Amino acid sequence: MKIGQCLLSFIPVRAEASDRSELVTQLIYGETYAVLETFDKWMRIEIHGDKYIGFIDKKQFNEKEFSTSDASVNVQFPRLIASSTRNVFAPIGAFIPDQSANAIQFAEAITLFKSFLGAPYVWGGKTNFGYDCSGFTQIFFRCLGISLLRDAYQQATQGATIHLLDEAVSGDLAFFDNAEGKITHVGIVLKSGEHFEIFHSSGELRIDQLDHQGIFKKNEGYSHNLRLIQRVL
Repeated sequence: MKIGQCLLSFIPVRAEASDRSELVTQLIYGETYAVLETFDKWMRIEIHGDKYIGFIDKKQFNEKEFSTSDASVNVQFPRLIASSTRNVFAPIGAFIPDQSANAIQFAEAITLFKSFLGAPYVWGGKTNFGYDCSGFTQIFFRCLGISLLRDAYQQATQGATIHLLDEAVSGDLAFFDNAEGKITHVGIVLKSGEHFEIFHSSGELRIDQLDHQGIFKKNEGYSHNLRLIQRVL
């Protein structure tokens, strides 16, 4: 079985073997994957980190060059990776070989990601150029040295359940459901005294009020219904 590695800033991973197909996630620099099937123009892959399966353009395939176990997570602004063949900007959360820095503390991660407030919501996105909700939480916690699954409903199975919002602390994951009871959204709890906020990607990377009912957006009202809280730190 071929093992590939993302050696571009990011690679779109699609639901089907078509450029018009839905973007379901992204590979970012340094991430590795197994090639499950090869077609004329496409490869069906499984990403090693979260077992996510999708299709990438065959032209964007590169054989694995370095081990992510020997690499550090990029916890700075996007940095230029220069080689004899290409110059690539590695986004936050990318795996960088031969770097000394690695996981950071929660407060440092909050400061880092607050610098990207306003980054657009991108379905399937997991770079600081555009996140979906679970892509943001996955990369945020990668910077803390914690591996999360890819989608919100999958992340809701990780960690320990916190039964009341009053018992939540900064760094907990809050999950939200739709009218059918399906978990469709996730964000990071921020607590200051008795006041709660949610750091999440909804339209853009933003911070909103959080209470027992859900997410309250100023001038908009409630946008998401709170379902459960999980502690992964």
